[in-house]
Amino acid sequence: MNGLPPLLRLLRPQQWTKNLAAFAGVIFGGRITEPGSILLDLAVALVFTAASSATYVFNDLRDVEYDRQHPVRRLRPLASGEVDPASARRLALVLGAGALVAALLLGKATFLCLVLYLGINAAYSSGLKHVALLDVCCIATGYVLRVLAGIYVLGDMPTAWITLCTFFLALFLGFSKRRGELVTATVAHEDSRPVLLGYGREMLDQLLNNSAIMAVMSYAMFTATSGKSPTLIVTVPIVYYAIMHYLRLVMHEDRGEEPDQILLRDRTIQVSIVLWLVCFVLIFYGHVTLFR
Repeated sequence: MNGLPPLLRLLRPQQWTKNLAAFAGVIFGGRITEPGSILLDLAVALVFTAASSATYVFNDLRDVEYDRQHPVRRLRPLASGEVDPASARRLALVLGAGALVAALLLGKATFLCLVLYLGINAAYSSGLKHVALLDVCCIATGYVLRVLAGIYVLGDMPTAWITLCTFFLALFLGFSKRRGELVTATVAHEDSRPVLLGYGREMLDQLLNNSAIMAVMSYAMFTATSGKSPTLIVTVPIVYYAIMHYLRLVMHEDRGEEPDQILLRDRTIQVSIVLWLVCFVLIFYGHVTLFR
C-alpha cells in the first residue's frame, strides 16, 4: 500500500474487504442468481466503503499525536505530514455526505443502518475506543450493520442466528487485533493505544476462545433452524476449522494485529472461504437434502 498516493492511503483501501459483509443479503437470501439483487448489495457495499473511509479519516485526524508515537502508524499520511488536516477534513465530509445521500436512495432501512454506523464510529473515535470491551463491541456492531443493510435493501429480514454469528465473529477478529497489538506493545506503543492498558493477554485469550466458540455455535444454529436447508450443517466443520485455524495463528504465531492481512494472504483461510461458499451454493441451490 505504500506505493499508493497519500490521499488514497488515507482512505485505507486494505480495509475495504470488510464491506463485503453487505453481500450477506444475496448469499443467505438465496439471491445469488439475481443480477438486480447483486447490484443492490454492491451499492450497499460501496456506500459503506465511502462511509468507513470517512470514519478512518476522522479517526486519524483525532489520533495524529498518538499515531506519531507508534512504530507503524507514524507512517500514515496524516501522522507523517503527507496530507494536511484541512484536506483530510474536506475529504471526510464529502465521503460521509455522499454515503448518506446514496443510502437514502437505497431505502430507509439502509439509511438508518448507515446513520447508526456513522454515529457509533463517531462515538468510538471520540472516546469509546479507549474503553476496554466497548471498543471492540463498537467495531463488531459495525459489521452487523453492514450485514443488516445488505439484507434489508433486498426487502428481506435477517435471521437472529446469522446476526449473532456476525457479531461474535467480528468480536473474535477485534479481540485478535487487540491481542496482536498487546503482544508487540512497547511503552511507546501502549501510549499510542491507551485501551491496551485495560486488557491483559490472559483476558484476551479467554475472550478469543469465548467469541470463537459463540461464532461457531451461532452459525450452527443458523444452519439448523433458519428454515433454509438443514443440510447446511455439513458446512459447520468448514467454519469451525477456519475459525480455529485463525485462532492458532493469533495465539501461537502472534499474527493477530492485522486481520485484513491474514484474510488477504493466508491460503488456508482463503481456501476455507471458497470451499464454504461452494458447498453453501451447491446445497442451497441444488436442493440437496440429507437431513430434516
